[in-house]
Amino acid sequence: MQDSIFAPFLWQQDIWQQLIDWHISGRLPHALILSGGSGMGKHHLSKALAAYLLCRKPGKIACGSCSSCQLLSAGTHPDLLEILPESEGKQIKIEQVRALQGYAAKTAQQGGFRVIILRPADAMNQNSANALLKNLEEPGQNVLFILLTHRSSAVLPTIKSRCQQIALPVPDTELALEWLREHLESHAALHAEKLLRMANGNPLTAQMLASDEMHQQRDRLFLNMESLTRGAEPVELAPSFLEGDVNWTLLWMQQWLSDWSNWCLLQHDDQVRFPEMLPLYKHWHKTASLVGAQSLFQSIGQLRTQLASGANPNIQLAMESLLIRWVDKMLV
Repeated sequence: MQDSIFAPFLWQQDIWQQLIDWHISGRLPHALILSGGSGMGKHHLSKALAAYLLCRKPGKIACGSCSSCQLLSAGTHPDLLEILPESEGKQIKIEQVRALQGYAAKTAQQGGFRVIILRPADAMNQNSANALLKNLEEPGQNVLFILLTHRSSAVLPTIKSRCQQIALPVPDTELALEWLREHLESHAALHAEKLLRMANGNPLTAQMLASDEMHQQRDRLFLNMESLTRGAEPVELAPSFLEGDVNWTLLWMQQWLSDWSNWCLLQHDDQVRFPEMLPLYKHWHKTASLVGAQSLFQSIGQLRTQLASGANPNIQLAMESLLIRWVDKMLV
């Protein structure tokens, strides 16, 4: 089932109603920051809000049929502008932000709002952020800035201070499962609860994890980790760990460390998030410590932060170093 681009997701109804109430009462801020984990639907919510504000005859949501909604559906609405890095993992350039000033100052071509969606907000460096401040301080009439971020802590305080911040909470489990079961193939829907646990409760991430591609990457990673645990050389294994999306590889490694730590404390096999990992967890229990796992978790987090910030580390050397540390902390 395909969700309408004009309606918020099932688990976003409360925040949606708050936004619409603000608009109707004339209290909608000129700038919003929508924050929350990956897979929460921040971009979808921002597009639904843009559609509502640009719609010629909105009800509870955008009508979906007027000329404005048709332009938005086609991705050609002149009063909606999206700004994002030129390629994934890169920064938003100052030139991109400076171009906003002229755009925001113009009169809306359709006679209503102008909406600017910038994502991710944490991809701006100091210069880009300073350029954006000028727009936020003098936004113009009927202009709404919507900034999206997975990492609110990485957004500069000067930007935050000029925006209304809205944190999207992890959805209610039952609502998330209801949506997920409707959006998965029948065989994958049987594993909806497991997928949601693996995704930290984020439904869109759980949906993505059900794909064949993600299954294959996770299976390869498991086999690589099994080889490492059995004594394979970390430097020789490093290229295999880099196959597929390295961001997901690093996230899964962190999740395994967290899952193992919880298992060590509770010793409940039925509560682990990754049951296939239990044989490795039991092996690590003989050779590793919780302190070592915490240190390794932090090291992986630092590498993920580097990659998310647009830095360009030598990923081959970084993975070799990380696996050597893994052997040192978990297997010796």
